[in-house]
Amino acid sequence: MVLGGLGLFMLVNGLAMHHAYTSLGLDTCGELDGSGCQSQLSVFQQDYARLADQLPHYLMILPGLIGVFVGAPLVARELESGTFRFAWTLARSRVQWIVAKLVLLAVVLTAFALAFSALFTWWYGPFGAITGRMTSSGAYEISGLVFAARTLFGFTLGALLGLLIRRTVPAMAATAAVWAAVVVPSMVWLRPLIQRPITTVGHPAKGPIESSHVPFNADLVSQWFQDADGHHLSYDQVYARVLAANGRTIPTPDQYNALLAQHHYTQWASYQPNTWFWHFQTVEASGYAILAALLAVATVLVCADGRSETDRRIPQPGRTPLPDAHTDTTKRSSAP
Repeated sequence: MVLGGLGLFMLVNGLAMHHAYTSLGLDTCGELDGSGCQSQLSVFQQDYARLADQLPHYLMILPGLIGVFVGAPLVARELESGTFRFAWTLARSRVQWIVAKLVLLAVVLTAFALAFSALFTWWYGPFGAITGRMTSSGAYEISGLVFAARTLFGFTLGALLGLLIRRTVPAMAATAAVWAAVVVPSMVWLRPLIQRPITTVGHPAKGPIESSHVPFNADLVSQWFQDADGHHLSYDQVYARVLAANGRTIPTPDQYNALLAQHHYTQWASYQPNTWFWHFQTVEASGYAILAALLAVATVLVCADGRSETDRRIPQPGRTPLPDAHTDTTKRSSAP
């Protein structure tokens, strides 16, 4: 329901946004960072930039919520309510029971997540040309394959924790905590290890580093200054030195760039180009898919081998039900 409502909103809003993009001439004005597009770009961003910037931050938690509200209750609710006893007395094994549950929902959820991701990619298309899709916590998290892979990971994680914890609400809470504990570090620390960012030096006379060497729609990872001796300096440190060299008078942009060149300060930047999008997506999605497969296998093994005191007497196909120890003792003591 939630994904369907969001999909309908993106369809309606996306049609309006794409129409505005073409009617303003942003598809024909040339390079979007050029002077011929700036006025049109300013109008377009004023109308749509806030939504395009904020919506991905909310959508990126949807795979975790699916794990919490679909994966965790999948088995935990049946174990908690006792309805599993009926399923396990049917002519199929526990393995068949849990595999049927996992495979059916996993396929449906993954297909739905891929379709939702494709819809988002279309909706975000105009801003993809402006800002790219490599920015963390942005369009990267919803586009491509990562969104669907995280959905599958969240679902299988919830299913396993529900089977282990056997209580719906605690299993949901544990799923949310573990999902966040895996996803957030992977975004912050593991993703940069997929491929080292490109490092480039800017030309002070050309102004900001973004407009001289870093592509317009690249993800700017970091930027810094270096002095003639190669020491890294912050912007505040450099600005203080430039201000002192200019007699404590605030320099104009031209004066600022000239003073940078005069004192041999260079601007450096590291970035990830937008052309790396599918490489990063494939590597990261593969990692989540492997985790999901391992979690699914673990869920099947635990369901097949683990027997609690509450279900130890449930008859299994081809097995003799285990007798109740108290009942058996009573029968023996009353025998002549």
